[in-house]
Amino acid sequence: MEKRVTFVLTASPYSGEAAATVLRLASAVLDAGHRPAIFATADGAYGFVKGQTPAGVFDVGAAAEAFLTRGGEVHL
Repeated sequence: MEKRVTFVLTASPYSGEAAATVLRLASAVLDAGHRPAIFATADGAYGFVKGQTPAGVFDVGAAAEAFLTRGGEVHL
């Protein structure tokens, strides 16, 4: 049975590991055949701005784009 899993992201994309963790967990839920969604609010929405080029850290923008391409949902 397909499950719906929603994550709430409020942390800015590069201030810690919260955004990277949410994207990794949501991708794992998608891999398991379920329907993940990320609700990004406050600073969490900045992880979904295109054109970011972080150096030396997990690329939240690229992970978010890959998540969306694979069928994940993001609500801002």
